[in-house]
Amino acid sequence: MPRSYLHIMVAVILMSLGVAGGSSGQVDPQNPRPPASIWRQPRNAPAPASPGDAPVPLETTDPRFLAYFSKVRERIKATWTYPSAAGQRGIEGEVVVEFRIAKDGHLVSTDVWRSSGAAILDDYSIRAVQTAAPFPPLPDDVATEILTIHSTFRYLAPSAK
Repeated sequence: MPRSYLHIMVAVILMSLGVAGGSSGQVDPQNPRPPASIWRQPRNAPAPASPGDAPVPLETTDPRFLAYFSKVRERIKATWTYPSAAGQRGIEGEVVVEFRIAKDGHLVSTDVWRSSGAAILDDYSIRAVQTAAPFPPLPDDVATEILTIHSTFRYLAPSAK
C-alpha cells in the first residue's frame, strides 16, 4: 500500500473518531451531541433497562415469580441440549443468558450476559431460549410490559467411563 494512501487513511480514521485537530473527545456544552465513537450497541440490542427493570434470575425463590418461572424453565428445558461436539472434547462451562419477554409472551431479545468462554456452549444456550419461545403471557403481578430474566446454563462434560 502506498505510503501517502496510508497517511490519508489514518487521517480519515482519526477525524471520524473525533481526535484529529486537537479534539479532546469531550462533549461540547454548545453541542450536546456526544463525540463520535467506535463503541456502538448492536442494532438489535434492547433499549436500556429502566431502574425498576433489573434482571430477575430464573432461579429466584421470590414467590411472585415462582409459578411463571416454572413454566418458562420447563419450556427451555424441553429445547436445551448439551452439544455432542463439546461433550466429545470435554468442554465445560457456565453461560448466563439475558432474555426479555414481552407482555404477550413473545421473545423481545436474547444475549449472552456472561460467556462460558466456549462459543458452542454460548450458542446452544441462546438457541435453547429462542426455540422455547413464545412463552406464556406475563401475569400482571410479574411484569406490566417487559420482563428481563437471567438464566444460568451449566454444562458438565459426561464423565469418562
